[in-house]
Amino acid sequence: MTEATLPHTRLGTGAPLVVVPGLSGRRGVPESFRRWMRWREIVELSSERDVWSIQRRVGLEPGISVRQLAAEYAATLRELFDGPVDVIGVSTGGSIALQLTADHPELVRRLVLVSAAHRLSDQGRDTQRRVAELLRAHRPRRAASVFLAATAGGWPSRAVFALVGLLAPRLVVGRDDTDLLATLDAEDSFNLASKLTTIDTRTLVTGGGNDHFYGDAMVEIRTRMPRARLELVPRRGHVGTLGNRKLARRVLRFLDDAEPERKGGGSTSRADR
Repeated sequence: MTEATLPHTRLGTGAPLVVVPGLSGRRGVPESFRRWMRWREIVELSSERDVWSIQRRVGLEPGISVRQLAAEYAATLRELFDGPVDVIGVSTGGSIALQLTADHPELVRRLVLVSAAHRLSDQGRDTQRRVAELLRAHRPRRAASVFLAATAGGWPSRAVFALVGLLAPRLVVGRDDTDLLATLDAEDSFNLASKLTTIDTRTLVTGGGNDHFYGDAMVEIRTRMPRARLELVPRRGHVGTLGNRKLARRVLRFLDDAEPERKGGGSTSRADR
């Protein structure tokens, strides 16, 4: 691994597929749990693809931007692969993946955004700012509770998720994780709306119809990106992961579909539950 290469986990065989993961605590989280989470996120894809889950580096500087994070991914893709590859961005990882595609389109063959968009919704931004405030106030239990509750699609599950955050905060936000704070701050100001019409990469946007973090922004991508397709799961929140077999099958079908998309407004459909 060269100096430019970000840390990564690799699983499976076939054509390469890069996964840019979402927000998570790393410092203070047991390594066995982190390994299990990385495995769970990519295992359903690895039956057909050589999956590379590429993590952000440790030691992010305060004030780093999504564009700078995307540039680090671009350097890694150039180091690891000889040509363009398929890229999946999950949640905040989707923000980075979209910026990567806008700035370095020659590196991305097809793009999948899972519970992600070109900006946070107002509610999503308020939630992430609150989480950051709580972490800086050294209140990890409350931070984890607020964050997990916001990922749910309805009130019953919100109550359950909030309780899980209170009981196991380290598994959600880690312990004094400055990299998590730097990433939260980076996405707070992220908005790629002005670039959407210039991104010609074939793209699938998929997630929950009740996603409070990105909401209507996912629909906006479908209407503004020339080759974007939208598939939302009704009544689901922000908790869809690639560990879900149906979601993984949907993503793989999109990546392997040889039929070209029409230009000029994309397409939309309702995904199976």
